[in-house]
This record gives sequence, structure tokens and C-alpha cells, in this order.
Amino acid sequence: MRKLTLFFILITCNLQSQDLKIIEALQKHIAKVSEEIRDSVVHVKVEAKRNNKKYDSFGSGFVLDKNGYIFTNHHVIDKATKVIVKFNKDPFDYKAKVVGSDRSTDVALLKVIIKDKKKLRPVKLGSAKAIKVGQWVLAVGNPYGFDRTVSFGIVSAKGRNIPRAPVLNEFIQTDAMIAPGSSGGPLLNLRGEVIGINSRASRSGGIGFTIPIEVALDVKEKIEKEGTIKRGWLGLKLQPLKVDLRDKLNIAKDKGIIISYVSKESGAFGKVKPLDILLTVNGKKMFALESKDLTKIKRWLAKFKVGSYAKLEIIDALSKKRRVVMVKVKSRPPKEGRRFESDMGFTLKEITESIFDRYMLKLNHGIYISYVQSGSSAKQAHLFVGDIVLEIDRKPIKSIIDVKSVLKGNKKEILLKLLRGRDFVYALVKK
Repeated sequence: MRKLTLFFILITCNLQSQDLKIIEALQKHIAKVSEEIRDSVVHVKVEAKRNNKKYDSFGSGFVLDKNGYIFTNHHVIDKATKVIVKFNKDPFDYKAKVVGSDRSTDVALLKVIIKDKKKLRPVKLGSAKAIKVGQWVLAVGNPYGFDRTVSFGIVSAKGRNIPRAPVLNEFIQTDAMIAPGSSGGPLLNLRGEVIGINSRASRSGGIGFTIPIEVALDVKEKIEKEGTIKRGWLGLKLQPLKVDLRDKLNIAKDKGIIISYVSKESGAFGKVKPLDILLTVNGKKMFALESKDLTKIKRWLAKFKVGSYAKLEIIDALSKKRRVVMVKVKSRPPKEGRRFESDMGFTLKEITESIFDRYMLKLNHGIYISYVQSGSSAKQAHLFVGDIVLEIDRKPIKSIIDVKSVLKGNKKEILLKLLRGRDFVYALVKK
């Protein structure tokens, strides 16, 4: 943004009057586009709860149609217990419900509850595919609920993949600043058409990343048709086959990607192993030299229909033997299992494969303690995060359903049998 401002100052000093009129006309047009989008961009307030603690957060969104549908980010409404939408220059708050949300693309679809449909000013939709690197764009948000916040910049790159972002996105990268609270707002071309949902900024704040509008509309369509997002999952972690590894494994330069991990819950378990080289899937050639090359492959694999079969051509990296295996496509297991928040100051979660790997637990099933509140009964009973709950009041516990069944009623104390590391421990928690 600073570079663009300096650029305009420098060229303005050397322009003739006719050229200045062109620049002034451009400035007026940008101001007009900003004014036209103002009433379509909303402020999103969220009340959320996590680990027995309530907190407030906020972001932005924009109106899609007269039915009250609004796009925002998944991370804006994640863990929400209440969502409020506020329109520009409107003193009232309006409740909104989360119609659906997708962590993998950071897209959320809301529906605002409002009687006066005149307040709904739908945006004009454009195409992220049509935008080119070097074109000018505007990032708009409503972080405070008073008026829009607008920044101006250029498209720096397309198809960006950033490690800390959802892996299924190919972001539009711009130098239009996304201010805190502007996440979920629209990115516009100079025609005033929305080409994406602003998702996040770089740590320095100088670079913004935007979800292409086509991705968001695809998520919306799936939510409306199926009520949820179902993506195919082979249960394989893939790694680019870089030049040094190719040389070491003696693999042709234009072939394959490495299978680095096979989930026990996948249809590929027992048929494929780590260090196998994946050559083709359903006849489509697999090839990746860098991590960014895997993005399109992962997006393509995620489109496979759950319940179908995928034909994998594999080469053993050591023996060089080729084989073909048929793998059933499953739904991705949830990253976060069901949870239960006790009024005694601790939170329980079901162990998923993701949780098992992340925290290196001793069991890959059951229930573990994910949170212990400071100063609570659980803290005084010396419960620790990572403890695996085996029994409550001498009854075996395998799921959150078991937990709710055992803890129903107003119990003043409970006896827990825990697995802590390699040791079995009993703990009595009193209210």
C-alpha cells in the first residue's frame, strides 16, 4: 500500500494536466466502488465457548442474496454459541445462524434473521479465475460495526499455498492490507465485483491472502445440497519427491510422489506402506517436486466420491516392483472428537487419530483430559492434560456417550481411573 501511494505521488509530480485527469478519474472510480459496496459488508460479532471459558471475537462478512445468506470465514465463527450481524449505520443487532462451515477452506455460510429485506444489499459476484497478477483490487471489511475499512493494492500472485493455512486453498495473494477484524470481508476488482473472501494476513501485515470466490460458492452449494461437506479421503500423507531423494531412490525425474504415512483408518492400510512411490491415481499422473505442487493434487483427490474406489499404481522404492491396488475412498475422520465440559473444571475429548498423533498418547481410542481449569476441583485432584480416562465411578469409559451416562445428575464427587504415561492412577474429584 505504501509503495502504491509513493508510486502515485511520484508519477503525479511529472504528469501533464491530461494525465492528471486520468489519475483523478481513477481515484473517483475507486471511491465510487468503495461507496457502492459499503452497505453489503457487515460486522460479525461472535460469542464462543472453549474449555469452560466464554470469549468474544469479531470479523466481517458480506451479503450474498435477499434470502439473508452471508459469507464469512470459518475461523471467525469457530466454536460460536451466538452470532450477531450488524449492518452499516444501523444501531440494531441481528441474530444469524451458522448454516454450514468448512475448516478446510476457511469458508462459513451464515443466514441473518431479519424482517426488513431492504437492509440486504447483495454484492455483485465476479471471477477469481479471470483476475490476473498485477491487476488492482480492493480489500473491504467492517471490523468495528460503524463503517467499512478499505485498502487498495495489486494481485501479487495466484495459487498460493501457505503452511499455516487450510491445505485445500489456492489463495489469491495481494498487498491490499487485511486489517484485524476484516477477515471474512470481500476482495473486489475495479468493476466492484467480489472475487474472493479475505482470509488472513501475513505476520508482518503487508500481504493478504484471499479465498477465491469459486471455492466459496462450491462450499455453499455442497452445504445447501448435502447439509455438510463430504470430501474423499485416501488416508495417505504425501510428500514431494525432491531431486536429491529421486537420485537416492533412483526414481525417474518425471514420476511420482512419496507416501510418507498410511492411516490405520484408511482403505489403503495394509495395501500401501510408507516410502512407496505413488505413480498414478485412476490413470492420472502424480508428480510433485515442491510442497506447492501437492496443493492441486490434494484438491483433486478430495473430490473423490465417498464409497467409491481409487486405482493406485505404486512402485516400491527399494525393490522397484510395481503393483496396482484398489483403495476404498472414505470420509476423513474428524480432527476433533466429541467433547464434554465438566462443572468440576475439566474438559474431556474423544481420542481421534489426529489427537493421538499430535499429543503422542498411549492409546489411540477412548477419552482424554484436554483441559484443566486453574483453581478448580479437577486441579486440586491433580488431574493433568493428557490423562486418559479409563473408568468413572468404576464404570468403563469408551466414548463421550458413556461419560454423559455416568455423570448424569448432580454428583458431588467422582472417582476416576486414569492412564498417565505408563502408570494407572486413581483420582477423586470433589465439587
